[in-house]
Amino acid sequence: MKKISCALLAGLMLSGCASVELTQPPTDFVGSLPDELKQEFMKLNDIPPEGSRGEVRTLHFDSDRSLLTIVRQLRSTRWNWNMDQSKLKPQLVEVACENFGDAMAVGLGVRFWYTGAGGFVSEPVTSEQCTANKS
Repeated sequence: MKKISCALLAGLMLSGCASVELTQPPTDFVGSLPDELKQEFMKLNDIPPEGSRGEVRTLHFDSDRSLLTIVRQLRSTRWNWNMDQSKLKPQLVEVACENFGDAMAVGLGVRFWYTGAGGFVSEPVTSEQCTANKS
């Protein structure tokens, strides 16, 4: 009886750790990434979530829109993002251009989604923004 109770309790505790499928925020962005690159970016959807002390990061590629969403999710619903969006958004453009500039030049869009209290969704970063930042 004790073994069954322990197993049941452990199962209940672990079920609370299961990741919740997030519904992607709406967007009007539609890119034009070539099919061979879409196949490569689809592999990002299979990368397991990566965690750090207070957050979990996942990647989601929408092949219909050629849009990569980098999701940063707080580990606890009691926590808040404490950031100044006006200062953060230019840094996000730099990160997207630095890491995905070549793919963005042929039609990829990249956005950042901070889920949880105080979070936000950035507008998709495009190659035009990367070009504007260089000049």
